[in-house]
Amino acid sequence: MSSHDKLKAQLQAKLQELELRVQRIDSRLSDPGVADWEENAALHSNDEVLTGLGELTEKDIHEIRLALHRIDSGTYGTCVGCGSEIPKARLDALPFASTCVSCAS
Repeated sequence: MSSHDKLKAQLQAKLQELELRVQRIDSRLSDPGVADWEENAALHSNDEVLTGLGELTEKDIHEIRLALHRIDSGTYGTCVGCGSEIPKARLDALPFASTCVSCAS
């Protein structure tokens, strides 16, 4: 198994994990709660945090899908900004990075 195959499997596993997280968040946010106002307020006190977490998770899902596409097309590890090679250390830290450090800043 090549390093790209291993990475692809890891990214696909992470993608599935994040998709499940979004489903759980969406399910929680769509819960109408109960009739009691105080109890309902307590149940939904974290909705704003969940909404933010859901948005960040959706962003990560998008980035992982783009990385998987780059692996399939043979362009993974190449900066989409300048075309240079993205350093291995950056890809190790952020496997779905699409830009080199210079273009990211």
